[in-house]
Amino acid sequence: MRNFIFLTMEGFTHDPNNKAIQNMQVLGSAGGGNIQEALKTFKYDQSYLNQFAFKDVIGLEYIGDFIHHLEL
Repeated sequence: MRNFIFLTMEGFTHDPNNKAIQNMQVLGSAGGGNIQEALKTFKYDQSYLNQFAFKDVIGLEYIGDFIHHLEL
């Protein structure tokens, strides 16, 4: 099974000081034999996202583990 992460450049977030910043939003991840299968699984598993207006979603395949707890 291949692994994919789904992102969007729509929207924004806040830093710890509550300052708005426009950036890429990570919507989640899913696995499948190809990106279309993974997207189908993702849309089923994350169905709560249907209540939001994201239209431009990017899917990227990743290999290996994510690196966690990085600090800029």
